[in-house]
Amino acid sequence: MRKKIKSRKTNKTDTKKALKMLVASLCFGLFTIVIILIAKNSPKFTNGIYSKWSVWMMDTMSKAFSFVKFSVAEILIYLLAIILTVSLIILIKNLIKNRGRLGRLFKFITAWLLVLSIGIFLFYSMWGCMYYSDGLMGELSLEVKDREVEELIALNKYLIEKANQLSAEVKRNEQGYYTGNEFNEMARLSAKAVSDFTNKQEALPKYVIASNAWSYTQTTGIFTFLTGEANINSNNLAIAVPFTCAHELAHRNGITSEDEANFFAFYTLIKSDNINMRYSAYSMALIFSMNSLYSKDAQSHRQLSELYSDHLYNDYHRYTEHWARYDGKVAEISDKANDAYLKAQGETDGVQSYGKVTDILLAWYEIDIESSN
Repeated sequence: MRKKIKSRKTNKTDTKKALKMLVASLCFGLFTIVIILIAKNSPKFTNGIYSKWSVWMMDTMSKAFSFVKFSVAEILIYLLAIILTVSLIILIKNLIKNRGRLGRLFKFITAWLLVLSIGIFLFYSMWGCMYYSDGLMGELSLEVKDREVEELIALNKYLIEKANQLSAEVKRNEQGYYTGNEFNEMARLSAKAVSDFTNKQEALPKYVIASNAWSYTQTTGIFTFLTGEANINSNNLAIAVPFTCAHELAHRNGITSEDEANFFAFYTLIKSDNINMRYSAYSMALIFSMNSLYSKDAQSHRQLSELYSDHLYNDYHRYTEHWARYDGKVAEISDKANDAYLKAQGETDGVQSYGKVTDILLAWYEIDIESSN
């Protein structure tokens, strides 16, 4: 008889706790909606107060976690996954033993609903509303518009010339492979290039411990708002690492759209006094630009690709071969998840938005050519 009374009391306590967590979740959900509505409907607030707050917050968080070179966010994700797994095992065990099934199930659901609602609230209050800001285009005054194919061809010729020149000047090993710098040095140099643009010392990008396993998602980098870290897949070729580092640092500085983050990486790295940074900038930008040309004029794409130097061609070939090893179902699922996330944040082109950097490059090229003449 005592055991039954104890079970009922426990059940009532669990239900009360679950109800409190449910109410708290709804409150955080309401706060999030209010923040989003303000950000969407008040450009002055978003581009002014919120933008400054977000960039300062991300800078502060990144420096607070700069005491380690690997990704702290990665460790936090592992810990969260372990806690979720353990709590799920305990729940299943209690459900099998018929110990207050409904109360415990309700408590489990509301507890994780609370965690999710707090996470979403923090995302939008700290960084996520930057998706509703003017972004990089509000600062650089570049005219992005529809352009003739001839302009795209001219841009590609320019990028090929630069990439060919740099490919011949960078150091290579005995096999002729371009190896660049080791990861920590590339992270430092890319952060320096970005710092020269932002006029503040950027915390260094971090490598992900499980980079090899992460490669199966075909992900080269990710920015984490909770720690302000630029998390980089170190299992990548030197030709792409600096560009990826600068891309993720762009996100830290409030540049949310993928095309603008790509341009930010290009724009900051080409100004670096380090040849490896510049080579990464021109060679990666050329990939996006040539892909755009292929979709509009395949014949011109084929003709221009024949202008690649042997060094540049081989570096691209190695890059393609490297990532081909990790292609598969996991990469497909990751791509769809990323596409859904970007569309949920208002980027209607989803993962295709990465390639839209070509439109910005064309606007930049027009000004760059005019200024050099």
